Amino acid sequence: MQKTIPWFFSLHGGHSKEFCDHASSSVEDIILRAIELGMPVYGFSEHAPRCHEKYLYPEEIQLKKTPDDLINSFYSYCRTISELQNKYADQITILKGLEIEVVPPDKYVQFYRKLVKEGNIEYVVGSVHWVNEFMTDFSLDTFKQAVKAHQGLENLMIAYYQTLKEMVISIKPDIVAHFDLITCFLKPNEVPEYTPELMRVIEQTLEKVKETNCILELNTSGLRKPISRIFPDETIIKISAEMGIPFTFADDSHSSEQVGYGIEKARELLLTLGITTITRLNKQNHQIIRETLPLL
Repeated sequence: MQKTIPWFFSLHGGHSKEFCDHASSSVEDIILRAIELGMPVYGFSEHAPRCHEKYLYPEEIQLKKTPDDLINSFYSYCRTISELQNKYADQITILKGLEIEVVPPDKYVQFYRKLVKEGNIEYVVGSVHWVNEFMTDFSLDTFKQAVKAHQGLENLMIAYYQTLKEMVISIKPDIVAHFDLITCFLKPNEVPEYTPELMRVIEQTLEKVKETNCILELNTSGLRKPISRIFPDETIIKISAEMGIPFTFADDSHSSEQVGYGIEKARELLLTLGITTITRLNKQNHQIIRETLPLL
């Protein structure tokens, strides 16, 4: 085990093969890898179940799973994390989170509030993967379908940020995930310049992030995508910093090999932009607390 470094942690990831069909490692293997790397805190944030068949992931459809199966898996996830929190308490602080979805649009707020309460979820990661009923980040094909349905990339991006803003207002998540995930299937030279209308909705969304006291994550999974960079981009990070929005780290791991992936690069990026602190969730007296830690 390496020496513990306070800023070397992740609060969004730990997707495991027991509870996520596009993940490849067990929960326990992910924990052991985090311990091996010397991570003092590791947050699990499994994908929340969806309560309607139309929002099943393609691999779930292939496996003939139902919404009831997903809900049962959610409760099993909660029990498993609680057990492993106790098992490894003297080696690492494990946090039990949930990555929520914005579907169904008219029911997700009440549905996820119920899950958070019943599962004793300790913190919530707010994500947007669907925009106007179109899944945007599963594959290049689904992304192209979403672009076509919105009559162009800019219209899709504007709709994405509007959906993200509504989620922040409605859920008030502890952490806002991969803020510009909508760019994940674009190559760096394909990213459009920010038009006044696009920048306006981005700034409006960030204002809501600030108003609701959310944390904005630097999500390193973008380094594994065609976009080849951390989410969000430097422009959004700079605007967020000017607004006083705190940042945190997320490896968005779906295997033990991805635990801690890119966190050093995320730290270097913040320091390059003059940002010298990071916000970490932790536990004290069985309650979730926020800690502001130096990056230097």
